[in-house]
Amino acid sequence: MNILIVAQHFPPERGAVRRLFEFARYFVRSGNKVSVLTAIPNYPDGVVPEKYRGRFFYTEEMDGVKVYRSWVLAASNRDPGKRMIGFVTFLFSCLINSFRVKEDFDLILASTPPVNTPVIGWMLSKIRRTKLIIEIRDLQPESSEDFGNLNRSLFTRTLKKMMHGLYRRADKIVAATDGIASYVKSLGIPAERVETIKSGYSETFTAAHPNGIRKSFGWEDKFLILYSGTLGWAHSLETVIESARQLTDQPDVQFVFVGEGEKRNALEGMVRDYGLKNVTFIGSQPLEKIPYFLKASDALIESLREVPITKGTFPAKLFEYMATGRPILFGSSRGEAINELEEAGGALRFGSDDADSLSALILKLKNGEIDGERLGRSYQAHAERFHPRERWAHKYLTFLDSK
Repeated sequence: MNILIVAQHFPPERGAVRRLFEFARYFVRSGNKVSVLTAIPNYPDGVVPEKYRGRFFYTEEMDGVKVYRSWVLAASNRDPGKRMIGFVTFLFSCLINSFRVKEDFDLILASTPPVNTPVIGWMLSKIRRTKLIIEIRDLQPESSEDFGNLNRSLFTRTLKKMMHGLYRRADKIVAATDGIASYVKSLGIPAERVETIKSGYSETFTAAHPNGIRKSFGWEDKFLILYSGTLGWAHSLETVIESARQLTDQPDVQFVFVGEGEKRNALEGMVRDYGLKNVTFIGSQPLEKIPYFLKASDALIESLREVPITKGTFPAKLFEYMATGRPILFGSSRGEAINELEEAGGALRFGSDDADSLSALILKLKNGEIDGERLGRSYQAHAERFHPRERWAHKYLTFLDSK
């Protein structure tokens, strides 16, 4: 097959975009051709790497994947208004760039969010008279409505109607979670056109070692609680800060946030107001270093706000968390992610607004009342059995190639 992928975010940008790149590499190794229409990299900090600066278009090859980049208004994820403008600029620059790609494609795979990519994919599928596959990694605008990033309005109702119309027009839908797949099917889309393809993890996470992280940051004698990812509004991270406040009498317990996001300023403000010395923000780190940070921790943490959409949410980072063999503290009372952790060996759950429960779990791990090493090994074994990224990539390719 000759596949054209449309995705605004793509490596060297960090985060869940790695999923699509690794799937694309697998498609190429399996004898297919893959091209990608994407943006000049700038996410999540709004900084364009030097080699891409001043370019309206930029073409390169990454592990056999041909990548066509288009100019976009660079914006940090701390600036949602500017990012919205960036989505619009990419829609137009990507469409212009698409006419520079002269090949015939068997299918166009549009990955969302943001919502502009399935619009671009649908338009190109009509122009090029080929199949359209939409990959949904997060439901928009439903997710933004639930988390309060967008108020329910005529705009969101119109946007939702447009997205649902695109889902119905697609030849196939790829959902990143079972919850998303169920939602799409509830819109009346036939089940045979919908497939769940989870993110999985790459082997770099199971093979990782701490690589001197503790020593370089002065954490040798600390019980390290680490969060890695976007510091965004979907995450109830204030509860983690409140727990750090409660545990100031435990000087060896250290909380570390790896990543950037809209909430970073507010969270750092809480730390300053409380005068906390046991919380560290180290910002975004190179992708290749993330496994080292995860492996250096004593426990990993994630916390989702309790809104309806999170019931079917599974943060992609959880696969990587499990693969590193560390216990996971998860802030949520129910849902797909909790069910997976229970199957993997047990969920260390706490209410996403319940700092008392989180603090109690941390102390139980630290004091050995909960065997974190055993639990971590169970998570890793579960991930190795069910979630290697190549396993999901094979299922993905099989679905794309099916009639």
